[in-house]
Amino acid sequence: MALEIERKFLVLSEHLPSLQAGQYIVQGYLSEKPSIRYRLLDDSIVITIKETHEDGSRFEYETFNSKSSLEERSTFKKLSLVPPIEKIRYRIPFEGLIWEVDVYQGENEGLITVDVEFPEIGYPLRFPKWVDAEREITRDPEYSNFNLGKRPYSVWNGD
Repeated sequence: MALEIERKFLVLSEHLPSLQAGQYIVQGYLSEKPSIRYRLLDDSIVITIKETHEDGSRFEYETFNSKSSLEERSTFKKLSLVPPIEKIRYRIPFEGLIWEVDVYQGENEGLITVDVEFPEIGYPLRFPKWVDAEREITRDPEYSNFNLGKRPYSVWNGD
């Protein structure tokens, strides 16, 4: 069983280094609890099942189809519980960890977040200057990718 320990923050975009070699991702959900999501990456499909534990860690299982058809990708989009989100992911190494910066597209344009996965609970985290350490959104449901599909970032100020 894979265990994921991850935290998510907002980004101080004015301090962000130049972003290179991003991966375009279309991400949708087939189930909310447990979370069953798919990611469309070029011609491949990654399906991930996640269940959150009380301590914030998560069970994670992933399976990968490296060559999917246009029909398969289209079917996943149709099966989504909420409209799929689009983002470009950049991987930036810092202090021995990989920080994954997501620059959201489409209806979530303007939102930039960063996830960092670390080896154990209580791991001493040091922040790059472009991470807003005061704005942790790990447990903020409004920023979950599922909820960004349901209620995109572009409508937040319109409430």
